Amino acid sequence: MPLNGYKFVFVKIITAIVSAIVFSLASSWKGYTPISERGSDIGYYSFGGLFAFNFVPSIFTFFILGALLSPIVDGIVIKRFELKGIKGILTVIFAYVLLGVISGVLVSIFFLEIGFIFNFIFMAVVSSMIFLFFQTVLQFGLLKIAKRNKISY
Repeated sequence: MPLNGYKFVFVKIITAIVSAIVFSLASSWKGYTPISERGSDIGYYSFGGLFAFNFVPSIFTFFILGALLSPIVDGIVIKRFELKGIKGILTVIFAYVLLGVISGVLVSIFFLEIGFIFNFIFMAVVSSMIFLFFQTVLQFGLLKIAKRNKISY
């Protein structure tokens, strides 16, 4: 993670927005019932309604847990571990999975729903992997643009 300063913040904010959009689209897709499969006298939400309903908590969660906590995880991982090769990739993935587990536990405690702790942990781990994926793609994209334009990165 060679980014620092405003580039680092830019990547985290854009990653949080893109991750929230993708997560909301995926969860809306999963919860949507096509018109041809709908039963009579049952209320259904439109895809747009589901997306709007899912996007608000997702953007909040990705900003708080992604944009604010992931720099802490990045700092700890970069300072303490050698990030080269497969070991480096697995270390970063493990750190973000651990961030997801901790976040899932915190969210379940916050909502006082200890019975759903595994659901919250699962969703938080999936969210952290989505965040890590888009963060990595954005960083490599910016690095490639910087090298092509010979800008110091």
